[in-house]
Amino acid sequence: MNLPRLALVICCATLAGSTIASSGQQTNKKAVDVHLAHSHAHELNGFLLRQDRKAIEAVLGKPYREGKTSDDWHWRAYHLHGFKDNYLVAFYIENAKSFFNGKIVQLELTGHEPSGFTGFYGLELGDSTEKVAAVLGKPTEIRHENDVNIDLWDYQSSNYSLEFTPSHKLYSIQVDEGPEGTEPAVGGTAEVYAFAQAVKAHDIDTMMYLVSGEIVCTKKAFFGIQSGYAREILEDKTSPISVCLTQAADVILSLGPEMKAAHTDIRIWEKGPPGMVVKFPKNSPLLEVVLIDEAGSPRIYEVTFR
Repeated sequence: MNLPRLALVICCATLAGSTIASSGQQTNKKAVDVHLAHSHAHELNGFLLRQDRKAIEAVLGKPYREGKTSDDWHWRAYHLHGFKDNYLVAFYIENAKSFFNGKIVQLELTGHEPSGFTGFYGLELGDSTEKVAAVLGKPTEIRHENDVNIDLWDYQSSNYSLEFTPSHKLYSIQVDEGPEGTEPAVGGTAEVYAFAQAVKAHDIDTMMYLVSGEIVCTKKAFFGIQSGYAREILEDKTSPISVCLTQAADVILSLGPEMKAAHTDIRIWEKGPPGMVVKFPKNSPLLEVVLIDEAGSPRIYEVTFR
């Protein structure tokens, strides 16, 4: 969406190298293609785009600043525990008629202190411009923002932008839903099988890569990730959604890499963009896995048992 950054003058996975877990001949071109198709940034500070804003407040508490940028766009700023200056800003929609109502559509992590793990391509606040360029490549555009005295690195074909201090240190990371006008991402059995592999291997980076911020797993009850950090919930093998997803992964992997017994259809929602659904044979305990276009990539949205 690439909305303007919020200029807050407030205070004072490793994904680039991750591979889809597999064994033997299952480390194949299909798995590599799935990995490359999910190169859009989706996680920041343990949260995912499309999580409910209440998931942030469950662990970071109430915001210390909040405001509005448009009719539907609102923002809330949260102090990060253990840091003096660093903060996280969540942008979300408030419109009961919108498919995105209450969901995080943009995240911004900002601060002068080295931040540790961010979930953003192995980078953290305080990294040098040289390190960032080595990981992400050169930006499409660099421009100086005089009002806050920072340099903005814009990657126009991607869904993220960065800010750097005058001393060339990474000061802010912004991820959002992605450039407007792009074709919806299409997913199917390849993503579902790769996700099952990641769940069984407990490959948390690839899982975070492939899941929607709204993911639910249903087996007599609904289990989701709206109670806090998405990464922590999925990393916990005993969390209800992890148990449910592990059981689903066993069913998916039993079909083999080609998943010939499953078939893919389109899924239409009244308010939202179309998605894809992988349906399983009638003798399977698994009914379907739904994928939705999120931040430029197909993500696992619903896993449903019969």
